[in-house]
Amino acid sequence: MSRYAIILAAGKGSRMKSKREDISKVSFPILGQPLVKYVIEALKPLHLDKLIAVVGFGGKTSEKVVKNDCEVVWQHEQKGAGHAVMMTAPLLEGKEGETIVCCGDTPLLSSKTLEKMFQYHEENHNDLTVMTFIIDNPFGYGRIIKENGRFIRIVEQRDTTPETACVKEVNAGVYIFNNKALFEALKNLKTDNAAGEYYITDAIEIFVKEGLKVDTFRVDDITETLGVNDRAQLATAAKLLQKRINHQHMINGVTIEDPDNTYIAPNVRIGADSIIKPGSYIMGDTLIGEECVIGPNAVLDSVTVKDNEIVKPNEIRQK
Repeated sequence: MSRYAIILAAGKGSRMKSKREDISKVSFPILGQPLVKYVIEALKPLHLDKLIAVVGFGGKTSEKVVKNDCEVVWQHEQKGAGHAVMMTAPLLEGKEGETIVCCGDTPLLSSKTLEKMFQYHEENHNDLTVMTFIIDNPFGYGRIIKENGRFIRIVEQRDTTPETACVKEVNAGVYIFNNKALFEALKNLKTDNAAGEYYITDAIEIFVKEGLKVDTFRVDDITETLGVNDRAQLATAAKLLQKRINHQHMINGVTIEDPDNTYIAPNVRIGADSIIKPGSYIMGDTLIGEECVIGPNAVLDSVTVKDNEIVKPNEIRQK
């Protein structure tokens, strides 16, 4: 079965409060890497036949970030997520297979979780699988409504009743669709809503009404679902990614004396028995050999450090 992916990367991100028109939300960096690049790296191992990014506001910046990994489609008018997916029709409409749709501002999604979701979708012969999670305070999230365990609909916060407001299973905003059925459903989307937009969740409603098999895939680690909508959420995501990256290096045999105050980009490679001292920034595609000592307060950017080398305190090395 063919697999396709659509990354929604066209939104303005007005809550980022940037005055620059040339910067898209998904191009904001964490540890030197744009948000959308984390999503791309999570999707690439999934054996995709097509990986498509939909760009729009600040699109020239976004296009530069994604063009080496994705086919690029433009959404020139911001008319909602459903409309963004419509823009990919020339590349995907009519094709057999499965399409995962996710947002470009969710940098904590992991390949492992996305592959598990694909496997669940395929093993259960679903036409649509919705990623969900459980949260004690679901305010602001779309509630997942089920009857006898069967998916019925998603109720947005503004439409909740006292009964549905108590539902703690919520929409994570990642979907896997039967591709042909998706593009048939998109033809029936309407803009008769307060925002005047095409909602991707309306396509889900069409799947249910047509009797197609709709199911949910619940993730246990809700941090993976974190979206970045403002600078505070950007900082939260950065701290979580810092912890994840540093943990993996330590598991691989690297000593990081103060993980909370050590900053390592996702593409950095470090050999076993090296020691990273506090306050060090290691960015880009830096390669550090074995049994090195880095810092404290060293800055390395896209350089190579040979085995047994010492990078002195406060030393700066750049490509």
